[in-house]
Amino acid sequence: MLNEAFVIVSSSRAPFHNQALEEFLLDHVTDHDVILYLWQNERTVVIGKNQNAFNECDIETLEKDSGHLARRLSGGGAVYHDGGNLNFTFLAHKRNYDVVKQTEVILQAMKCLGFSAERNGRNDLLIEGRKFSGHAYCKRGNRCMHHGTLMLDVNENDLSRYLHVSMLKLQDKGVDSVRSRVINLREIRKDLTVEEVKDSLIEAFGSVYGLPVKEMKESEPDPREIASLEKKFADDVWRYGIRQEHAYKKEARFPWGTVQLHYDLQNDVVIHPEIYTDSLDTESIEALLQRMPGNRITDLVWEDQIQKDIISLLSEVE
Repeated sequence: MLNEAFVIVSSSRAPFHNQALEEFLLDHVTDHDVILYLWQNERTVVIGKNQNAFNECDIETLEKDSGHLARRLSGGGAVYHDGGNLNFTFLAHKRNYDVVKQTEVILQAMKCLGFSAERNGRNDLLIEGRKFSGHAYCKRGNRCMHHGTLMLDVNENDLSRYLHVSMLKLQDKGVDSVRSRVINLREIRKDLTVEEVKDSLIEAFGSVYGLPVKEMKESEPDPREIASLEKKFADDVWRYGIRQEHAYKKEARFPWGTVQLHYDLQNDVVIHPEIYTDSLDTESIEALLQRMPGNRITDLVWEDQIQKDIISLLSEVE
């Protein structure tokens, strides 16, 4: 039974610390509470769990500007964080996990701030037809998290410089650049502050859940466990992956996301496959990767094969 609502606000802008605190909360949320975690990162590109870092980000430029590359636990696409972005995470046991309800917290907060926001597609919130908030999801056993971004005053020049967006994705959205797809809340309300948005989210959180919101102190999580998780998220293999060259590279866009398939062939049989995707469903992609070696594949049918396999796998995942 859900009987407690907690909020924790990070005072750090170090991405690996914030990711570590998020994972700690995921691992320790109980079946009788729900947590809202609010946090900000300094100059950081955050890629989805199954994305190719070098395809999604101009890493050299980012790091030359003292920025950070981070990989998150959830699927979905790459996003850019700076001080003009506020991030949120809802954490709950699966019996209390409700994406519609959690999203309603964001929508209600936006309404209180004077914005008319709406849901669109699989994981975006829009204002005036442009994206200001993208969401992603992660499940671990009986515990779940739903996290995302809120663009208040993100530096759009930096966003465009650091992020590489697939032309297939842009064509599918009917736009010619990532900048034309997004909007900062301060384009509409120039006086809006991060603190005002935080307060509105916390108020909406309590209202939607019908519970008093209790503050969780940053000092409560075990500092030794946080330090260990920070090392995990800062690890180069986790962030960049192992860069390999393959003879064949294919890309296709489906309703559920973009897929890049890298592989080699030996006697017309797939070997050494790698799948990179912004799909929100990380479990099915990992299962599909296990199925790929030994398959025969041709230029004419690979998209159909991937589509059929993903649909089949999605039906198997709860």
